[in-house]
Amino acid sequence: MITFENNPAIYDPSSEYCITLAATRSTLVDTDIYSRFIYSCENNFRKLDFYKGYKNNLMRMGFDRDQNMAGITSEMADIQLHHHFPTLKQAAIMITEHLLNTKGCTTTFEVVQHLENAHRNNWFSVIFLSQTQHEVFHSDPSNFISLKQCVGNGWKFIDKYIDGMTLDISFKLLLQLKMEEQYGESFSPNLVKAREQIKDWSLKNSNY
Repeated sequence: MITFENNPAIYDPSSEYCITLAATRSTLVDTDIYSRFIYSCENNFRKLDFYKGYKNNLMRMGFDRDQNMAGITSEMADIQLHHHFPTLKQAAIMITEHLLNTKGCTTTFEVVQHLENAHRNNWFSVIFLSQTQHEVFHSDPSNFISLKQCVGNGWKFIDKYIDGMTLDISFKLLLQLKMEEQYGESFSPNLVKAREQIKDWSLKNSNY
């Protein structure tokens, strides 16, 4: 395991900067570099044979239709996997922040490994949507999808990587919970606990 203390680096005597094998908080301070790092994590994960198998296995289990519009099947339209809670991007960010906070550095390969492990343990709330419905949802995030419509337990992911939470992600997750309440959804004791975790984290970090 690469840590901040044993992170290999290449130095140029004529430069004040160095190139490290693993990304650190200082190398990711630029927002463009950080965004490219997160995109690379997402993109590399989506290319894995494991991910393709994960989607195909769910579809073989019967999730072969739009779960919002059950009349639309995979024979009629392109049915796509939607990471709802958390999204794949939110997960990549939380894992990255978790690793930076706990050991000081990380790589895209390591983040992808964590994403794969989370999927193996079903730590995502996912749902299948037709391509059109998927695009509509992403164009207007205020569209509501209940967690009860999803497969998997995204709360397990939140609990595992709570120290990688960011204010932006905490606000979005709390908005989902608020909409769940508005639509009369009920929560199990575990979900209530996870909601309080997010609220506590958000309140403690709202001034930063």
